[in-house]
Amino acid sequence: MGPDQPRTSTAPRFTLKPTPSARGYVDGAWWPRSNDPATEFPALLSAITTDCGPVTRLSYNLSTWGASPKRLAVGGHPVRIEGFRTLDPRTVSLTDPSGHRTVLLVVPPEATERRGHALLARAAAPDNLASPRDLLDDEPDPLAASIPEQADESPESRWETEGGHLLADR
Repeated sequence: MGPDQPRTSTAPRFTLKPTPSARGYVDGAWWPRSNDPATEFPALLSAITTDCGPVTRLSYNLSTWGASPKRLAVGGHPVRIEGFRTLDPRTVSLTDPSGHRTVLLVVPPEATERRGHALLARAAAPDNLASPRDLLDDEPDPLAASIPEQADESPESRWETEGGHLLADR
């Protein structure tokens, strides 16, 4: 399934890899508008249920999201909401009635439009095998372009320029 374009300004922003795809670490991405689980989890679950079918469980990292209701009813189905300290803080996990688990990269709510949409697309690419850390950390450093590249130097030359010095052969 491709990117789910928001129907309104409050529609959940998420993408899922098409099937079949490489498994990888994540099966897609979700870009919440805040870190408030009471607002964000019901909207995500409703959208996922509409597009993919019922979900029985949503797991999240307690350090990232804080407390959440333990259960929600979505589309007439109960959904268990479980927080763990051991889950990757950059992901949420959804389980369907058959036990199939879908892991979504969580795009930081404060991401720029450009970065948010790029992360949604990269996470849902059929050949994506990158870890959540690699996906989120693989953003070019805007300052890197202003730092001139240094020529490849020998270890001795680097030592000399870092304040050390070599004894001259006598």
